[in-house]
Amino acid sequence: MKGLFWANIKKRPTRTIVSIFAVALSVIMVLLFEGLTNGLIKDSAQRTKNTRADLFFQPPGSSLLFALNNATMPYKIKDKLLAVNGIKYVSPMIHQFNKKTFSLIFGIEPNSFNQVSDNGLVIINGRLFKNPYECIVDDIYQKSHHIKLGDKIKVLNHKFTIVGIFRSGIGARIMVPLKTLQDLTDSHNKVSIFYIKCDSKKDIEKVYNYLKNTPPFKGYTVTRAADIYKLMTSSLPGLEEFTIVLISISVIISFFVILLTMYTTISERTREIGILKSLGASNFYIISMILKEAFALTFIGLGTGIGATFLIVKFLHKIHPSLIIDIQLKWIFIIIVLAIFSGIFGAFYPAIKAARQDPVEALTFE
Repeated sequence: MKGLFWANIKKRPTRTIVSIFAVALSVIMVLLFEGLTNGLIKDSAQRTKNTRADLFFQPPGSSLLFALNNATMPYKIKDKLLAVNGIKYVSPMIHQFNKKTFSLIFGIEPNSFNQVSDNGLVIINGRLFKNPYECIVDDIYQKSHHIKLGDKIKVLNHKFTIVGIFRSGIGARIMVPLKTLQDLTDSHNKVSIFYIKCDSKKDIEKVYNYLKNTPPFKGYTVTRAADIYKLMTSSLPGLEEFTIVLISISVIISFFVILLTMYTTISERTREIGILKSLGASNFYIISMILKEAFALTFIGLGTGIGATFLIVKFLHKIHPSLIIDIQLKWIFIIIVLAIFSGIFGAFYPAIKAARQDPVEALTFE
C-alpha cells in the first residue's frame, strides 16, 4: 500500500490541490505584506540616511515616514540653527506625500541641500530646476513611469516639467523648488523639516543634546541619522498589531484547511484503516501515517507559497521598479514554523479519531 497520502492524491486530486493552494496562499499573504512593509521602511530610511545629514529637526510629535507632519515651522528658524555652535549647514525642506502616485516629494533649496549632502545630488541627465514649475526625478522613477526630459507630471494638481534626472538613492524620487511647494501647500515661509550637518562627527551628540534641552529648540523633534530605521518602524501606528492579526489569520486558515482535509480523508478511508488495524497496525502507526500526510500537504503548500512569493516579487519589480519588497529570511523561518505547527495540529484530531476506530466496525463500513 502506498499510503493514504498518495491514495488521496490519486482519488481526490482536486481537494488535495485546493488544500495545498490554501496553505500557499496564507504563506504568500504574510510574506508579501511583511516584505512590502519592510521594503518601504528600509528604502525610505536608507534614502534619508544617504542625504548625509547628521540630524533632523522637526515640529513636536512629527514623523520621518511619509511626511506625516505638515509644514508648520517658520523658515527663519534656519538662521537660529546656524547660530548654534557645532552646526555647519542647515537645509530647510517640505516633505509632501503624493497619494495619487504613492510617492514622496521634496521641496528643496538645491544649494543648501547639496551643502548638507556633500554634493550628493548628482544630475545624470538634464539640469537642476530654475523656474517655479520645473522638477527633477530620480532614474528609478523615470524607468518606472517611462518618462523623459521635457515630460510633465502632476504634483498637487499642478503640472511640472521634468528638467533633470538624478541618481537614485538620495532623498525623495521627485524634487521641486521649496518656494513652489510652499505656495501649493499654503505654507508660505514655512517648512516641515530641517536637515542639519554638523562641523564634525564628534559634534553630533553635543548638538543633539543642546537642541533637545535648550530653548527655543526644546520641545521640537530632533532625530539622529543613526536612529532613523528604528524611529520609522515605530512611526507606523498599529503595525505590530496588524502583523499579529495577519499571522493569526494565516495560521487559522492552515489549521482548518488541514483539519477539514484530513477529517474527510479519514471518513472516506475507514475500510482501509480497518484493514490496517486488522493486520496488526498499532495506534501509533495509524497516527503517524495521518500526521505524515498532513506534513506532506503543509510542506508542499509551504514550498509552493514561498516559491510563488518570489515570482510575484520579481514580476512586481519588473513592472514597477520603484516598489521595494524586502523578503527577510527571518520571516521565511517564522512562517515555516507556524505553518508546520498549524498543519500538524490540524491533523491531530483526525489522527486520534482514526486510531480509535474499531477494526470490525471499520471493515463493515460502507
